[in-house]
Amino acid sequence: MSPVELSHLDGFDLVQHDPDDVVPTAVVDGIPGSVSRVVAEAPYAVAVGVVELHQYAGVSGGHKAVAVGCGGRETISALHHRARVVSPGVEIGRISGNPFRQAVDALGEAAGCRLALVYVPAADCWLFGNPQRVLEVAMERMQPWTSVDTLAPGAVLEVDPAKAASFYQASRAASYLALSPSPPLQPGATLIIRAHCTEGLGSELGFRRALESVSPPWGSLLTGAVPTGAGAQRAVILAMVAQRFKIRVEGCENPAALEAVGIDATQNISEPPATWLRVPCPFQRLPQYANPQSTVSS
Repeated sequence: MSPVELSHLDGFDLVQHDPDDVVPTAVVDGIPGSVSRVVAEAPYAVAVGVVELHQYAGVSGGHKAVAVGCGGRETISALHHRARVVSPGVEIGRISGNPFRQAVDALGEAAGCRLALVYVPAADCWLFGNPQRVLEVAMERMQPWTSVDTLAPGAVLEVDPAKAASFYQASRAASYLALSPSPPLQPGATLIIRAHCTEGLGSELGFRRALESVSPPWGSLLTGAVPTGAGAQRAVILAMVAQRFKIRVEGCENPAALEAVGIDATQNISEPPATWLRVPCPFQRLPQYANPQSTVSS
């Protein structure tokens, strides 16, 4: 993180995590666990973070702050392998029976994470205690789903400034809705992501290289050679979304960077029909179709 990003924490003795300076912990489901040397040398760790919806882990927070946030490069890479992020049970908003979440929790325990302090924006509350129990209570309080009776031809997803700087982060808004348990969307619906994307695609090289290697809808990323490198798994998820829906970015300050890899982007803001969904907080609460039996499972 840059000095500007850390400026509001001037009063603390901060240590930036180095993913190459780690200590092995335990092998979890074939994943070579490792954690920051600083964390490994401490009696135990307290995970501090935010509980929001998460593409793979169900929700963020808990053990994830240590297992991934302080994990080694090899650990993070193995955990985010294509085969793992598309495994059955790996689903946004799901923590029970989710193999990705189970691996994260086991890696966190092996790394010495004993307690979690988390903020839940959707419920405007703080929770503290056992990392797994904290997430269970958070899920009860945040109520991430709202019921919708009809399928919409499109959706407008508003991305808050903290996540709107790059397409890598902002694209999560579209995939969260599209790959949720029962998205209330018609086949071929358009997903409009409103994000300024001043950093273009983002700094994650694996993500950029994967999108540059093929053209939309990037189908070969799902069946061909496994994309590797930082953020490559997000390209896989984007390809899953693009097989079913159209993606468009509005309010983009740097549309050329996105257009270079075939993403529809514009500086303009449109006014979609009233039949479209409006999703003001896609990282905290998502609409779900009330009659999922008539939709194709995601």
